Amino acid sequence: DRAVRAALLRAAADRLDGARAHLVEAADAETALGPVRLDGELTRTTSQLRSFADLVDEGAFLGIRIDHPDPAAAPPVPDLRRMCVPLGVVAVYAAGNFPFAFSVPGGDTASALAAGCPVVIKAHPDHPATSEFVLALLRRAAADTGVPPEVFGLVHGFDAGVSLIGHPLLAAAGFTGSVRGGRALFDAAAARPVPIPFHGELGSLNPVLVTPGAVAERAREIAEGLAASMTSGTGQFCVKPGLVLVPAGEDGDRLVTALTAAVSDTEAGVLLDARIRDAFLAGVTERAALEGVATPVTPGAAGEHTVAAGFLTVDAARLAAEGPHDLLLEECFGPVTVLARYDGPAGAEALLARLPGNLTATLHLSAAEERGEGDAAALLE
Repeated sequence: DRAVRAALLRAAADRLDGARAHLVEAADAETALGPVRLDGELTRTTSQLRSFADLVDEGAFLGIRIDHPDPAAAPPVPDLRRMCVPLGVVAVYAAGNFPFAFSVPGGDTASALAAGCPVVIKAHPDHPATSEFVLALLRRAAADTGVPPEVFGLVHGFDAGVSLIGHPLLAAAGFTGSVRGGRALFDAAAARPVPIPFHGELGSLNPVLVTPGAVAERAREIAEGLAASMTSGTGQFCVKPGLVLVPAGEDGDRLVTALTAAVSDTEAGVLLDARIRDAFLAGVTERAALEGVATPVTPGAAGEHTVAAGFLTVDAARLAAEGPHDLLLEECFGPVTVLARYDGPAGAEALLARLPGNLTATLHLSAAEERGEGDAAALLE
């Protein structure tokens, strides 16, 4: 019943808000993301739940369509009616860097419940206790609204996650995480006797193109914004800018100088777990060893458990040609970005043409430049 779905979503939000202080404390103990960041994320999460409740009340998501019969049409049109119905159980694979918004109570869970589907969440190993805490609150919300608590399920561990995608009752899956992990689950979903939809967010490079006009106009401002963006959350946001195209020449040099100062002033941070830290350090070492790569501020280990932010620079022409530098076009999770110095519009366009799909793309223009100028904007789109 749609009214019950909406009530459940709102009750879940209320239960989470009521336990806010304890939830933030638990999540911070497991992720080290900090109480300020986590409190804001929890607010986002409860807002998502209430927003989906509003959508359920509205009903437009049902896609109801009625085509009335028309015997005079060629061919004749019968009475046709359509609406969306819930398919069944949805698996949600939680993300490590968002213990609330992309985890047990996150957007995928809210979406599935709004559609009328029960959920089984595969908890992320970086915050298992927080996941269990949230599950208990969601099941209390179910009791508050007369819904069976089993509408929420939770499993832990790699093997359970693999088994879940093959379960015959599963109707769809949502995943946020690495390309490698997501592709493995996608392949498993497609290989089932009855394939199911797999909705995955599998990493992103998030390219940034700075035009000659923009860098001449505000090199320092762009550099400071870039430094803040690439180091936010210790570089563990899925929209972190991982590749920045900067013009060659003196204006571009000013941006590099300003970025060097801004990144150098950034304090060391803690990554979500030792596995992610090891992968970050190995990835940085491998990238920095490539021919022609410079490290104005070297990213890497800053202590036994922390990492320091930094960036790499390289000629865009090396990235435009296939070869070992293709590694620089893959996401490196953590506080690092790659600056590709390009020479003229053709140099930028040749590199942009090689990029895969991304969550975001950013274009910095000068005040005098028009939004639609050149092929670069079209390539980013």
